[in-house]
Amino acid sequence: MRTNILAYVIAIFGLALIAAGAWDIYVLSNEQMFEVTLSDYGAAIRTIAGGFIMIGLAQALRLLLEINVRIK
Repeated sequence: MRTNILAYVIAIFGLALIAAGAWDIYVLSNEQMFEVTLSDYGAAIRTIAGGFIMIGLAQALRLLLEINVRIK
């Protein structure tokens, strides 16, 4: 039961990372004070990629739990 909750917490954290990365891209696209280069978008893209990785990890953990329940 606790591991299932952990999987959902990891998935929610992944969604939060994706939202934060999207917010970073939105802020950078509306920046008018400074010149925004392509490398400035790197941190936002890494944050979004980390969110997808966290969601994938949560799905793998849930799948592992399901396999473990069916074997027993």
